[in-house]
Amino acid sequence: MEYILKLVSVFLVAGIKYFWATPYSYGLRLNEWETLFFIETGGILGFLFYYYFFGFLFKELKLLWPIVYNFTPVLFKVRFEMWVIQQKAKQNYAKKFTRRNKIIVQVRKRYGMWGIVILSPVILSIPVGAFLGFKYFRHNHRFIPYMILSIIIWGIVSVALFSTFMVH
Repeated sequence: MEYILKLVSVFLVAGIKYFWATPYSYGLRLNEWETLFFIETGGILGFLFYYYFFGFLFKELKLLWPIVYNFTPVLFKVRFEMWVIQQKAKQNYAKKFTRRNKIIVQVRKRYGMWGIVILSPVILSIPVGAFLGFKYFRHNHRFIPYMILSIIIWGIVSVALFSTFMVH
């Protein structure tokens, strides 16, 4: 049972923060083949889950927002509208960019789809890559296969690097 929990935890970590799944797996004393298989499947299935989840979420929010707004009490509507006005006023004065936001904007502007495909598994994370891919490249039919290929390549590279430099 403990062994199965180890495999499932590696699978789940790979679906969220792909780069850290390999050292985590080696920390759990899994061998190279188990590590490779479970980080690859976790990364690919995690990406597909998040990609289609964001698609569903965006579509449903657009459809449900008017219905939810109609059933909302007036007091909440007034407070929400005041909050929206305050947020717009804050945006007019200063936009705060975090380091991560700056990296995402630079990657998208400079490298486009290829930057997101190559850097998502390692730097940005699987959910962020799926979100950006859906937001900017959902009409490009090559995005999903390239992203899966990137996850596979990064998995092989990370297992090769960590197996040579980490001692079991």
